[in-house]
Amino acid sequence: MRITGGDLRSRRLLTIKSSGLRPATDRLRESMFDILCNLVDFHGTTALDLYAGTGSVGFEAISRGASRVVFVESNHKVAGVLRENASTLGVAGACGIYMMKVENFLKVCTEKFDIVYVDPPYSFNKTTHEIVDRIMERGIVKGSGVLCVEHSRDYSPPPTKLFRQKEFGSTILSFIKLEKK
Repeated sequence: MRITGGDLRSRRLLTIKSSGLRPATDRLRESMFDILCNLVDFHGTTALDLYAGTGSVGFEAISRGASRVVFVESNHKVAGVLRENASTLGVAGACGIYMMKVENFLKVCTEKFDIVYVDPPYSFNKTTHEIVDRIMERGIVKGSGVLCVEHSRDYSPPPTKLFRQKEFGSTILSFIKLEKK
């Protein structure tokens, strides 16, 4: 797995075999960031990578100009690889890494982000609805920000907020663009 664009382009990321870990493919991340770059100026933005895994999406955001990324990952071994990736890439200072359940993080999070990426295990469809609802209710995405949800066909994002969708086989990326406030 590698970074697909920006200052860290082509740098390799460590990964780990772990049940439930499904890293975003290079193709998916490249397409996602092509879309996001048309919606957000990455220079100086903040991003939140929920269910971060080894951090490929968050590191991609840093590579493209995000000043800070918060990663949330509950698996101890996977979070260790995420920390190692941050160190190896030389971007640990731009990273906040929380080893906890996403649901618990969202209860205590007071920060607002320009980009929020959610990629729960596909078996969490009910939880995905709850997570997206909680993010929206808590105002975790800045008024002009974007919420990006990677999901299976079994999940349907809130249609009134949906901005765009892109399909990658059985995987769908849904972009929810909030109104400017």
